[in-house]
Amino acid sequence: MEQAINCRYLTLNSLSPHPEKSSLRRWLRQQRAALSPRVRQHAELQAARQAKANGWLRHGKRIAAYIPVGSEFSPWPLILLALHRGAEVYLPQIPARGRQLRFVRFDQHSLWTVGQYGIPELLNGQSYLPRRLDSVFLPLVGFDASGGRLGQGGGYYDATFAFRRNRRHWKKPRLIGLGFTCQQVEALPKDPWDLCLDAVLTGGSLDNER
Repeated sequence: MEQAINCRYLTLNSLSPHPEKSSLRRWLRQQRAALSPRVRQHAELQAARQAKANGWLRHGKRIAAYIPVGSEFSPWPLILLALHRGAEVYLPQIPARGRQLRFVRFDQHSLWTVGQYGIPELLNGQSYLPRRLDSVFLPLVGFDASGGRLGQGGGYYDATFAFRRNRRHWKKPRLIGLGFTCQQVEALPKDPWDLCLDAVLTGGSLDNER
């Protein structure tokens, strides 16, 4: 699967020492947007199968995903498979103030509205505390082999799951990035508040499982 994605592998030295995140985001978005629909759909279906194989979508599990924007990796195959298997699926609501995301359950009774940044959000449904979720599937712009994640820059996921950095033992919920292999870099520039992912699903091999 990785061989089918025709993307140049990026090292930080190919840009400049310690490039700013904004420059890296722009470059990686271009790489992601260049992928063909066939490659994208294959990767997204395979990622759903990988999540199932790892037991993350089992009956009764509480997982969170997201509504894809632009060329983001679509979690819809994963969401539909999770619902079919009896897992509970929660989607984020972006707050009017602050950076703490609210997760609302998605089911057949869900109603939709247009939220901040023009992203569809659930209008109704049961909310659930982030720290009680079993797994969270996160969007990303870039990632590296150490679990580093480069997001859109809003800081919502970093703030919402900041409690993960204070745990010494099992760090529930499991944080799983969804992205294409062309979004992997050698090493991301990191800030102290950046999340560390537990795994990244690319639709090929299971990357970064630790």
